[in-house]
Amino acid sequence: MRRSALLTIGLLILLHSLNGQTPLPYALRVQQAQNVVNIADGGTVTFAADAVGVPSSAAALTITYRGTTTATITAVDLTGSLDFAVSGLPDAPFTQATGDSVTATIRFLPTSAARVFARVGFSFTEGAKVSSFSVNLTGTAPDFAFSYTPQGGNATPIATGGAIPFPLTAIDTTSTATVIIANRGTSTGLVQSVSSTGAAFQLAGLPLAGASVEAGKDLRFTVQFTPRQLDLVSGTLTVELIDRRLTFALEGAGSGPLYAYELVADSGAAPIQPNQLLNVPDANIGEKSALTVRFRNAGNADGRIAAIGVSGAGFTLSDLPFLPLTLPPGGTATLTIAFAPTQAGRSSGRLRIGNDNFDITSNGLGSILNYAFIISGVSSTISPNGTVFFPPSPVGAAGSLQFQINNTGTSAGSVSSVAITTATTVFALTGLPALPLSIPAGGSASFTVTFTPTALGTATAALRVDNQSFTLSGTGTQPAPLPAYRFDGASGTQEPLQQPAVGLRLDSTYPLALTGTLTLAFNSEVFSNDPSVQFSIGGRTINFTIPANSTRAVFSNNATDIRVQTGTVAGTILLTPSFVTEGGINLTPTSPPALSLAVAQSAPRVLNVVVSARGASTITLLVTGYATARAITQLDLAFTPVAGETVSTSRISVNVDATFLAWYQSALSQQFGSLFTATVPLTVVGDVKGVATPGETVQSISVTLANRFGTSPARSVDVR
Repeated sequence: MRRSALLTIGLLILLHSLNGQTPLPYALRVQQAQNVVNIADGGTVTFAADAVGVPSSAAALTITYRGTTTATITAVDLTGSLDFAVSGLPDAPFTQATGDSVTATIRFLPTSAARVFARVGFSFTEGAKVSSFSVNLTGTAPDFAFSYTPQGGNATPIATGGAIPFPLTAIDTTSTATVIIANRGTSTGLVQSVSSTGAAFQLAGLPLAGASVEAGKDLRFTVQFTPRQLDLVSGTLTVELIDRRLTFALEGAGSGPLYAYELVADSGAAPIQPNQLLNVPDANIGEKSALTVRFRNAGNADGRIAAIGVSGAGFTLSDLPFLPLTLPPGGTATLTIAFAPTQAGRSSGRLRIGNDNFDITSNGLGSILNYAFIISGVSSTISPNGTVFFPPSPVGAAGSLQFQINNTGTSAGSVSSVAITTATTVFALTGLPALPLSIPAGGSASFTVTFTPTALGTATAALRVDNQSFTLSGTGTQPAPLPAYRFDGASGTQEPLQQPAVGLRLDSTYPLALTGTLTLAFNSEVFSNDPSVQFSIGGRTINFTIPANSTRAVFSNNATDIRVQTGTVAGTILLTPSFVTEGGINLTPTSPPALSLAVAQSAPRVLNVVVSARGASTITLLVTGYATARAITQLDLAFTPVAGETVSTSRISVNVDATFLAWYQSALSQQFGSLFTATVPLTVVGDVKGVATPGETVQSISVTLANRFGTSPARSVDVR
């Protein structure tokens, strides 16, 4: 391959173009990276490098002979810019048959960012024909230049290693500089990344990583400077290009006030920092301690303090300067923190001077009484006016807890009184220590509070420890079931007009005192009530009590049994008790067992026979009796004569069914049960012997009554 002047080759090509129109017997194909194109004689291949000194992608030029004979390439010439190189071809001359191909590799390594040109020329013979063809080459590369424009200033060029200075900037404010990356080259260039260091410097408006900058255009972004201190600070700006890394220094300083703080004491001054904990001297309750703080403007500009304040129980400020306060550089001011505790213990607060804060703490010297209650080993803290909750307890069962007083202060505390101030039998105190009580610092004292509910639901009371009050609260739940009970004394069938005794007792003792009512009910067998069926003291209900932890029911007059009148009417007497606690809880079983006493239907009974009137020939009897069946069918009279006299009729039977039926169906009879008094008039006629009148002949009369159940025993009356 030989090189010659570009002007000469250009003339040759021009002459060839003018003197011949024969088609070129060669096909030309170019591959760059993945792109493959066919080009004509005199076509152009363009190379774009990423940077000066960085080779572009090589191009493969394939030359294929398409003629029908053979052709010989006699010379290959590269003319123009020396930034191009051709390799890979056989040494000329070389011959190609039809379809033969050779490939040349063309490389571009730019030495500047200027656009450069070259040409590869090929001379060949085909038979007697002598001719040539060529390929034009164009190369480009980017070239970056750097400058910055400060806030309010003009653009200033900067080279790698140079500095971008920022003006004096007030603390916590921001100044900016715009960085310009300009592409002065002939092709698009790539800015791979931009980064910075230094906490005071931040980048804004950055492009995405791998930003392309076209030739003749630029890339801009902003560097922000926000100082947090007055001292000079520095950082770096780094720009990554394809071929190199460029680093620029970033420099700036802050302006403004800077406050320095110190504690002032007789022994000297000690520096402190914002957010530091300041220990104000401890003070006894009712006394005062103080701490002096001095602050100075150590900055390079006037400082303005608009607010100074303190928070926290017991803390106040004194000796304050007038606000707002302007401190020139070097100026100072002082203030005093006072602590006057009203209660013992640690107190915390916060001091604010302008925008700076300090935590403050101190201790009030004295006792601190805290309170807790303990249930099953678990302690629960309670504040004054809080509520102490007992676990639910069955009515009559006792629950308890320990109430504890703890002294977490710095000196001994005292307790003068402990009492339940609500009238109650539900809550009680036991195990109280002797009062007044002294509790040392770190010590404790305790006593027991019991809860014995007497009723369902919540009960409350007030517990007072000196001047602190607490609410005691407990819930009574359903008491234990009532034990079984039984009746003693009379049972089963009873005679009419009796007063059998009945008692009531539990099978086992019960822890609660009980009150109850024994109710009598009468179920008549003959469809008629008997008002006389009642308790012996009157009425069909009677109250009783069963003392706690006992079994026997106690009736009026401390009697342990009660008598029941059985009356004169057949039927069943039922005695049913009910039970309630003193708190009104009903413990009566759903179907309470009852005592049943029976009065059977039976033959009538004659209770008494008297002579109500007597004449010469008449005798009137009054017969009193009863019939539990409320039915009498027959009245029998038997006569006994006086000695020496004769009575012709010794017995009379009278059917009285209708008479007694009318009586027992009358409303009047209802109040008497089955009791009755019958008037029986008798007339005596006949001869007499040793007496003066017929009526004097009868010595006595015997009376019996009968119904379907039988005949009553006879009852006699002497009529003399």
